[in-house]
Amino acid sequence: MIRNLYLASVLIIIGGLFSLSANAAETVELTPSSRVILHVDPGMSIDQIVRKIYPAEVELWLDIKKKLIELNPYSFHPNSSRLVAGSRLKLVEIKRIAASEITKKSKVGYVVRQHGPVIVQDLNGETQQLEINSPIYEGDRITTGIDSTAFIAMDDGAEIYLKEDSVVKISTYIITSGFGKDSSSIIDLIKGGLRKLTGSIGASSLSNYQVNTGLATIGIRGTEYVIKLCRLDDCSQTVGRNDPDAKLHAVVLDGIITLTNEEDKQILIAIGEYGTAFREELVILDDVTVPPGLLNSEESTQYNTTQQQMVKTDEPSTPGINVWAWIIGIILIVVGL
Repeated sequence: MIRNLYLASVLIIIGGLFSLSANAAETVELTPSSRVILHVDPGMSIDQIVRKIYPAEVELWLDIKKKLIELNPYSFHPNSSRLVAGSRLKLVEIKRIAASEITKKSKVGYVVRQHGPVIVQDLNGETQQLEINSPIYEGDRITTGIDSTAFIAMDDGAEIYLKEDSVVKISTYIITSGFGKDSSSIIDLIKGGLRKLTGSIGASSLSNYQVNTGLATIGIRGTEYVIKLCRLDDCSQTVGRNDPDAKLHAVVLDGIITLTNEEDKQILIAIGEYGTAFREELVILDDVTVPPGLLNSEESTQYNTTQQQMVKTDEPSTPGINVWAWIIGIILIVVGL
């Protein structure tokens, strides 16, 4: 009997060690999710939300609660975990990463040039300052400071011009032969703005292309555009995507983009057009001046030149009508008509 008890104890200890080893071999990461609660009901508590949405993650409830408060500072009363009724609550996604995958990084681009300090945090949480020719990896979170900018060339030919006081994450970047359905480019604009010129992934009708901004998702097929998260209509003030006054401003310099919000409403913005996304509202603004701070001098010159050309094509009996026919054709392809 004593021997059996001894063997049982040994097995329990060994089993515990294997369990600890398995847990140690796994890292849990809480990241911003695309899911949100649009309107918090009166009397709803953060603890109720955590228990309801993450019922199987009991051991992570406290961490999830802390992360929700961190991601949604304006959804809680000051210095409190009490929710503000009617506020918008960004949820979190739970990612479990095996230890063997923690150091695995895939290069997807490099820094062509920069002005001022630019910081990158990789998928392992390590932070360093970028320099010219520094490699960019999938999972990198890139931050520019005041008066800092960065120009990044991606391996599929895409270009990202990150504006000052901005944060972008290269969430997913997978390049496959032929840029087919397994190719994917998913970029998250977390704060500020950028100018994007798409490469082979964005130009392929088979691949997955998204730029997530928190207010709308941008989908395109071969184009150049500028987007920025501004404080309402004041683009001299840069804000993050979770700021209650965040409003997305978008200008298309070439081609066409789509803006799709969380209610699956969608608008098309073509070359020379300017649109915005705010909460549930998507609008194309005609004959409205682009707010100062959205475009730099180079972008402003390109946008004004494009608008002048578009005005000429609107005049009757001009060859420009063929340009509009081309644009309409592209739109019909995009919407699947």
